[in-house]
Amino acid sequence: MTIRRLLAVSHEATLTGAPMNLLHLVRWISEETSTEVHVLILRDGPLRHRFEEVAETTVLDTSPISAALGTVQQGLRHLGSSRAWKPFAELRLRPQLRSLSGFDLVYLNSLGSLSMLPYLPPARHVACHVHELQVALTTQPDDLQDLLRTGPDVWIAASHAVRNMLVDETRLPAERVLLHHEFIDTAPFVNHRPDARRANRMRRELQLHPETAVVMGAGTIDWRKGTELFIQLGTEVRRRTRHPVRFLWVGGDLTGVDAQRLHSDLTRADADHVTFLGTKPEPLDWFELADVFALTSHEDPYPLVCLEHAAMGHPLVTYRNGGMPELLEAAGPEAALGVVDFLDVGALAERTIALLDSETLYQQAAAQLRAHVIAEHDVAVAAPQLYEDLTRLSS
Repeated sequence: MTIRRLLAVSHEATLTGAPMNLLHLVRWISEETSTEVHVLILRDGPLRHRFEEVAETTVLDTSPISAALGTVQQGLRHLGSSRAWKPFAELRLRPQLRSLSGFDLVYLNSLGSLSMLPYLPPARHVACHVHELQVALTTQPDDLQDLLRTGPDVWIAASHAVRNMLVDETRLPAERVLLHHEFIDTAPFVNHRPDARRANRMRRELQLHPETAVVMGAGTIDWRKGTELFIQLGTEVRRRTRHPVRFLWVGGDLTGVDAQRLHSDLTRADADHVTFLGTKPEPLDWFELADVFALTSHEDPYPLVCLEHAAMGHPLVTYRNGGMPELLEAAGPEAALGVVDFLDVGALAERTIALLDSETLYQQAAAQLRAHVIAEHDVAVAAPQLYEDLTRLSS
């Protein structure tokens, strides 16, 4: 039995993991099945136009009145009011959501998306895809944590780490928590052909010597992504090797308070070999410069950027937290050497240097990761498996 109509709810339309994973899923469903998909976006962003290319899309708060009500609602909630904000939420959301009815399945793509459930017209079934770990969950308002436990019929966990949290800590019924690792469209990364002229130009802009290796990080500038830990790794690698190594971070807002704190760390550590590049319109071109990708997150369920670098043939190093050790250990023994104990920056530096110093280890780890991501984490493989489970729910 198929799903006739599916409402997919995204908390935002940024170029980040959860919205990107949803875009891959929605595109596959729209192209490969008869399911009618409608996308609801809670906060506008650059990804909206790509959702609009594959499905009918509604964006909240496009009118001045609803946007003003949203500002009041968020302000009252920030002040700790447990009741005063709710009438404003009703006034803001009910008129915008009342037309979204008649769906077989509501697919809530993140904890932030879950907040819409009380205001949506009833659906036959509700699924919640959880891309968050402990800190992201426990810092949510109590009413949202309660809604997570009571609202969905089924939960989709983005990694074993997420599933363990939901079952062991949140006490959700294990039989209704389904594991589906994150996935990407591997083709742009697998088929990406390096452009030597472009790469040389970019290296000149960064004053990178041809012999200088590049360790790359990526993501937003915040605690979760561990940008200060990336600086620590950079300084530790420099202490331990004579070979020139440059650390580059792609992504993030370089104007906020977190960025100011980061600049302070860079200055005090004299880390002139660590550079934060900010958001780039074509990040794939910058990823091309990488030799090794370093995940230094405090917690990260199963970041897509790691899948992207693996598909490009870049080895990974990571702390043992979140879901990424699952990928490296499943890929093969050489790839798994990139996993070290949480916050053991010395060990992470040693593994990074080992990959840069040993061509054999580098090639083996890269090949294992690339093959595993193509076989297990491509949208053409993973999306049908997830859709099949959703179809069972709706039958």
